[in-house]
Amino acid sequence: MKSPLARAAALLALAAGCTEAPMTSEEIGQNQAALCANGDGVNSALAGLAVAAAKELRRWQSSRDFYVDSSYRLALTSTAKARCSDGRCWNTQAILDLQRAPFGSVKFGSVTFNADNFKSRLVSEFNEQKICEGRTGSGDANCPAEEHLLTFKSQQPGACDTLFTFTATTLTGGTLRSPAQLKNKLIFAGYPENPYLAFSSTSSSVTIDPTFGLNETGSSSAGSCMAACVRMSGSDVSGHCCSCGGQLKKYARSTFNANAYLCK
Repeated sequence: MKSPLARAAALLALAAGCTEAPMTSEEIGQNQAALCANGDGVNSALAGLAVAAAKELRRWQSSRDFYVDSSYRLALTSTAKARCSDGRCWNTQAILDLQRAPFGSVKFGSVTFNADNFKSRLVSEFNEQKICEGRTGSGDANCPAEEHLLTFKSQQPGACDTLFTFTATTLTGGTLRSPAQLKNKLIFAGYPENPYLAFSSTSSSVTIDPTFGLNETGSSSAGSCMAACVRMSGSDVSGHCCSCGGQLKKYARSTFNANAYLCK
């Protein structure tokens, strides 16, 4: 797979067409920053939700797995919870509960997360997904995508942050006719406008690119520092060393979800 800079350059070249001369590394870096704009943190949180759903629910079927509750927040359906090994989909729920985060309490690096914008984007993108899936017709008009099963495969540094790759198969483990069409199931997470999704596919896998820390990446000891201002974890990491904004701090459990920890 291409390096983050090379991948960013390729994406920008496709968007801008041919240029008269190759871009310098400085120009690539500047354009990459623009490509991965995350001013209110919502783009990366949406991508994190897509990864959590892929890992825990093992599919992207937002019309079946989410609904808008009485507080106009996106929430998990009972059908979705039944698909998760813990019966509650802890990582997906922790990201959804960012909708409840107090103003200014959550940061992604230097970006202050806006919970109100996240809440409104979740509902609007979810409704867009439902509208697209409800259209009649063929081709791109009605969000075609096969019934599928996603299995976590690997992760590595990406153009914006961290690439998560999933093996994509039929429900019985067979080969999908067109894994690329699964992009049509990511409207709920902001596709195609959301640069943090950075969706790509092969004949047997799909890849997206959320913010590091939102999706659990394995265990760590209390003696090691994790460079993430927000960390979602299935185990208690209170008091573990962390780095946020270039400063060493400790994780503390958030007030809005027991599996969400803030570096402070």
